[in-house]
Amino acid sequence: MTSALADQKVRQYKDQAGRLSETLPETASAYHQWTGECFASGELDAKTKHLIALAVAMYANNEVCTFYHMEEARSEGASDRQIMETAAVAAAAASGHVLSQGVVRVQGTLRPEAAGFAGIPAGGMQDYLQDTEFSADWDLNHEAPGAPGATHEVSPSY
Repeated sequence: MTSALADQKVRQYKDQAGRLSETLPETASAYHQWTGECFASGELDAKTKHLIALAVAMYANNEVCTFYHMEEARSEGASDRQIMETAAVAAAAASGHVLSQGVVRVQGTLRPEAAGFAGIPAGGMQDYLQDTEFSADWDLNHEAPGAPGATHEVSPSY
């Protein structure tokens, strides 16, 4: 059972979300249909989907969604232990995000030679550390784009 304050906040969200249909009926309907489909059991069961959403809500520091998805996960059969394991995984993933930035960007900038960044392609460390999801210029083998053996992957910024 959740606290009275958590229940009140979730109820307030649901009430206000319901009122959205007064102003934007098509938008509200499309959103509810889409999220309903997303959280329906499929390859992942509904409990797992709400545990994932709980982890995302905690990472985003969204109090109402944290309470909401905890309540929904419980209604789908999640135990207190499963909910707390979800919280631990969210904490590990969040701290892993910070660590990856620290060891790649910060340490790599401070000591590129020690971080294994010798031979960075033209453009230097600044281009290497750019914040892009995909880079046509980045190649794991340091080959020119389109060269035989070039392997373009997700940017090393992630």
